[in-house]
Amino acid sequence: MNYHEIDNVVKTSVIWLNYNSMGFIDIALRSLDSFLNLDFDDYELIVVDNASTDGSFERVRRFVEERRPSNVRVKVIRNDRNLGYAGGMNVGWEARDPDSRYVAFVNNDLIATPQSLTKLIEHMEGDEKIAATSGLIHYGDGKTIYSAGGWVNELWIADGICHGALDQSCTDVVKEYYVTYADGAYMVTRVSSVRQVMPHGRPFIDSAFLFFDDYVLGLALWNRGIQG
Repeated sequence: MNYHEIDNVVKTSVIWLNYNSMGFIDIALRSLDSFLNLDFDDYELIVVDNASTDGSFERVRRFVEERRPSNVRVKVIRNDRNLGYAGGMNVGWEARDPDSRYVAFVNNDLIATPQSLTKLIEHMEGDEKIAATSGLIHYGDGKTIYSAGGWVNELWIADGICHGALDQSCTDVVKEYYVTYADGAYMVTRVSSVRQVMPHGRPFIDSAFLFFDDYVLGLALWNRGIQG
């Protein structure tokens, strides 16, 4: 199945979470622009702001109003308090299009390549047992690997595939791996799988706030025999 075919059959919601990003606003707007211009037709972008107080919400909202392509549906939500990663992403989850089959969770400093969403979903469309996935994520230098998926054990000891390595010193990073969790910096999830395994059908536990959110979701999916 090529990506043009996928565009016609898959509905996806992308949740982009912001909190006090004026200190790196140029990067945040580059991130936002990359998700406004994905090479994927049938998606919506949900911008969630966690009660920013530094003016970044207004800057982000203005950027969306001025730069939104006509073919991209955008929802902008401002929370009345900081709910952290878990709570903020859950707000976006509840606001998603009810027909979305996939939801992508992304950080506001993550700059996506145009076909990244297509490639991730194409992989998931090929196997119904895959509930979540993430791709190769680099640090800002574009050379050092931040994440290619990771593992966590029952003692909460965790590590990532090739974390901190350079591409040329970790040539196996281009392979596909089954992982315990997909990285929450840019993670695509299958809606039906999340609703099946998580409390109240939401991907994250609000009280986690900022830590272990992607670990818990990944382990819940893995322990139910669904792959990441």
